[in-house]
Amino acid sequence: MTNITGIQSYDNMINWRQQHEINDLTLLNLLKKQDELNFSEEEIYREYFKQSDKIGYEYDFMEGKDPNNEKDYNEQLLKLGEGDILTMDKDGDGEVSLSEYTLEQTKDLTQYDDFNRIVDAYTVSSIMFQIIDEGMGASDSSGKLSAEEFASYYKNLDQFKIDENFKGYMSGEFDGKINIDSASEMMLFLIDNIIGQETYETLRAAIEKNLMEAE
Repeated sequence: MTNITGIQSYDNMINWRQQHEINDLTLLNLLKKQDELNFSEEEIYREYFKQSDKIGYEYDFMEGKDPNNEKDYNEQLLKLGEGDILTMDKDGDGEVSLSEYTLEQTKDLTQYDDFNRIVDAYTVSSIMFQIIDEGMGASDSSGKLSAEEFASYYKNLDQFKIDENFKGYMSGEFDGKINIDSASEMMLFLIDNIIGQETYETLRAAIEKNLMEAE
């Protein structure tokens, strides 16, 4: 893997996430071409889950340290937060602005993407920035994100669990591991429990209007 930031725990987490993204895309492509390739759906999913198992469903960011050691745990969280700063901070001020955060979160979008997908991406980016800046343990509502605020986000991501009914909840348990499904599910959980669907739809409508006017 090519280092992104030089912070090993962060770069390894990004690599782990990207491997799952590639596996997901491979699944979708094979399902589209299964008749042409003469693959059964069962074969395609079997290979998909085989690769998922190989990649691993959880990422342990503790690098062999004990998550019950508060000092070590907080240091590892801060490494992840510092990785986000190094990745997104384009002007070098040591913090991440809304525009810098949005640029990173929407960097894979192209003009060929579905317009609704683009609107959703910008809406979620704006909301997550607000939540990290205002609604996490280390939030300071400054309008910029610090390494500590990103670390607080990862701490919440660590404790976020999904029950047998696929409902997310904050468990209060911190084991230094992030589940591959946690980020997307926690985003929905935070929108429902902090922002609210009405506020989400209002913001989405405003962003949709702005994007249409910018075309």
